[in-house]
Formats: sequence, C-alpha cells, structure tokens
Amino acid sequence: MAESSKKRKGSSSTTAVAGHRCHGPSEAPTTPIHPSLSSPRSSTLFSFDDQCLRYLSQFSSRIILDPKYLDIDFFNDETFDCYQVFQNSSLVDFMSLKLPYYPELVKVFYSNLKIQDGIISSEVHGISMIIDQSLFFSLTKLPSQGAPFKGTIADDWKFDYSSHDARRMVCNDQAEMTGRLLVGSLTFDNRIMHYIIVRILLPRSSNLAQASEEDLILMWAFLTGRQIDWAHLVRYRMHKALRANAPLPYPQLVNLFLRHFQIPLDDEPFVQVKRSFAIGVGAVTSFG
Repeated sequence: MAESSKKRKGSSSTTAVAGHRCHGPSEAPTTPIHPSLSSPRSSTLFSFDDQCLRYLSQFSSRIILDPKYLDIDFFNDETFDCYQVFQNSSLVDFMSLKLPYYPELVKVFYSNLKIQDGIISSEVHGISMIIDQSLFFSLTKLPSQGAPFKGTIADDWKFDYSSHDARRMVCNDQAEMTGRLLVGSLTFDNRIMHYIIVRILLPRSSNLAQASEEDLILMWAFLTGRQIDWAHLVRYRMHKALRANAPLPYPQLVNLFLRHFQIPLDDEPFVQVKRSFAIGVGAVTSFG
C-alpha cells in the first residue's frame, strides 16, 4: 500500500479556520492555557493549537503500559499447551514484538488518534498516518478472521458458552465455581495463558490477580479453538484507551507505525527494551 502523504508544517505563525498553528518562541499565544503551548517543542509536534491543547489537557500525564513481550527462546524449549494455542492462533509474532518506545510520541499519537471503519488515523510531528486494514496486517501480522470480540460473549458463541463450564475448564480441582475468579485458582498452564493475555494481548494496569469475565471468555475461546478477529480487537482496545485517564497500551505497536511513516525519531527520548519486559522463565517460575 502506498504511504499517505506526509504533511510538514510551514511557518509557525500560519493560521487556519479550524485552529491556529502552534506558536513559535517569538509569538505569544492569544489565550495562554499552558506554558508549553508556546514552546518550540510544541511547534514541531503539532500542526494546530487545538491538537496541543487536547494533548496537554488529556494525554500528557497518561500512564503508558509496559510493552511486555514473549521470550520465544524460553517458550520454544518448553511444552506449555498455551504456547501451542498462541501459535495456532497466529499471535506469536505480535506477542514477541520487542521494540523501544518514545513516551511523548506515544501520547501524541493517542491524542490525535481516530479509528473509523477499521481505519486508524493520527498525526505526529505534522506527519499524517493513515493505516487501513491491509497495512495494519502487514505491520502487525494480527489475524482478522473470526468473531469481533469486544469483551462480552460474541453472538456466534452464545449457544456454546457457559461461565460455569468455562471455569471448570480453566480451574484446578480445588477452585470455587462461584464468586471472584482469582488466578491462583487456575491450572498452571492456564495461569500462564492468563498472564500473557493481561500483559500483552489485552494489557491492563490493575486487577492482574483476578480473572475477569472477559478474561474467562477469552481463555475459553482459546481452549475451544474459536477464531477471533484480533486486528479488530486490538484496534478496539486502542480506541477504548481514549477514555479519560485510561492508560495507553501497545507503545511498541505505535513505534511500528512511527517507523513506517518515517516520523523523525533521532532526537526523541525513548525507553529501551528492558529485561523486565520479558515474559519467560522469571514470570513462569513465580507462579510456583
């Protein structure tokens, strides 16, 4: 697919009907909302003042979720059933993505993010990024065949799924079949599966020791061989992160987009890949 046209800024004093260009250092903003609005940095990151203001008021202080990744060398040497399930689901390439990320650019990407009809659009450093479904697959290798799962039971699964039966499928013999489902109640292999789900596939920042109904449905779908439209699900989770104060997921995925569209990165502060991001022997042995 041909890349979208790259829009770079002209003079920082240029104005437009939709909003003003971010002001350069010699030009004071008409209505100063935040001192960063008039900084040289803002004039390179954004095309318009309304983009700056949205970023500063809604995204600049957001938490970015750690980009966990699967230690392929470790899992290839083991015989965990869940790893075979992930391989059969064509998810290992995505799960093993290991890239640094650029915190400020991740936040700018999300502050300008729009997703409509499966097409992602955003802008960073004045460069427009349009990621249609074909390009999304080319970059992520995420499968797009299957049920459009969004956290609740998919229509195609309603006559087959039972929460009680799903619990019996994933839990050990001592687990309670009612009440909260704690990860300590899962079998060893399913506990690994759950951890990978909540740290890589559908990452979250809290309640990691408890399996939600969404987690349970997803584990059931994996174990029963249901197909899931993972491309749709990841885009849905990215869009869901636009809610107020939600943590921002998939920073390594954003890096893929930035690189594809040749966003200038040389002088950007970044977070290098850390060993603590790996899910391998350390995480697995901690489960006992």
